[in-house]
Amino acid sequence: MYEVLVPVDQDAERASHQADYVTSLPGTDEVRATVLHVTPREESSSGEQRFDDVDTAVRVAEQIEAAGVSVDRVADAGTVTNRIVEHADDVDAAEIVLGGRKRSGVAKVLVGSVAQDVIYSTDRPVVITG
Repeated sequence: MYEVLVPVDQDAERASHQADYVTSLPGTDEVRATVLHVTPREESSSGEQRFDDVDTAVRVAEQIEAAGVSVDRVADAGTVTNRIVEHADDVDAAEIVLGGRKRSGVAKVLVGSVAQDVIYSTDRPVVITG
């Protein structure tokens, strides 16, 4: 089984690009995706997170499942980068699929701060979709 971690935020377009990437992987019947939404600790009032409360995450999971990929759905709270790296380790992800942020001018070559932090915090391959 080829395990991918797909951390999503509230941006539907970015998340859709992530789902497109996952569903384009060869042998989707051998791919398993964990769709993860992490609520930053400062935005989490109760600490208990429900995946079904995050519309973007639900839509991405459904999009990936519709292509025949098995999906696990996970919601968490905490420091976003730390939780992404920890979940990647927990599921032994072959790669982490992050959504890139659109930038203008010279900044187009840069990725968002979370993506950059994840890249520097893991030895796992990181794919940035856009």
